[in-house]
Amino acid sequence: MNGELMTDAGEGVAALEAEVSSRIGTFLKRAEQALIAEKTRVLRPFDLTVAQYAAMLALHYAPGQSAAQLARAAAVTPQTMAAVLGSLESKQLIERVVSTLHAKVLVVTLTDAGEDLVMKADVEAKAVEARLKRAFTAPESMALISLLERSIDALAPIAEVP
Repeated sequence: MNGELMTDAGEGVAALEAEVSSRIGTFLKRAEQALIAEKTRVLRPFDLTVAQYAAMLALHYAPGQSAAQLARAAAVTPQTMAAVLGSLESKQLIERVVSTLHAKVLVVTLTDAGEDLVMKADVEAKAVEARLKRAFTAPESMALISLLERSIDALAPIAEVP
């Protein structure tokens, strides 16, 4: 009987693996994980996480953002962004000051050291994306972007009709 249970369990695991490996979400997740893993690797020499880099890059392009804005830009939770900003501040890569528009909001800017570091890190992060892009022809790359945009749209919450 014990052998039968092991066989049934083994067959169940095989069936689960076959089911999961045929789902489009599995491939999207694996692609995302591969991209994040490679960006993590190239950002390590700069002592930056992907979330820290994303926040700093957002600040490079639009200085003076709030933590909530940066959380959205970096696709992390507000709690994670609070930790990210604390770490960047302790490294003296960012400064937080009270907003001129709202006294309860802190806005974030890069320090000169932060600006310099994110520009150096961006060279490496762009190289990762360039390597990914080279895996496709120009039409394939455009098609992939279009398909991913359609995927995002298809998964957008459906507005409830009153």
